Amino acid sequence: MLRGYDRVEVDALIGRAGKAIQSDDTALRAAAREELLTARLNVRMRGYDRSQVDGVLRRYAEQLERPQGA
Repeated sequence: MLRGYDRVEVDALIGRAGKAIQSDDTALRAAAREELLTARLNVRMRGYDRSQVDGVLRRYAEQLERPQGA
């Protein structure tokens, strides 16, 4: 991808979301979901494909809306 979302920012955001998905802490899950829904990622040369990242962020946010393990 020539221009896409900053890889470091995306990796960090996905890492935090992944930890929250594994957690049963409702406050952590809610905060991570909000972060995913409001994220404003920088665009860089050789970044991640924006449409793919947006899809992953939506799916993670949906997972965080449900109780852990549901």
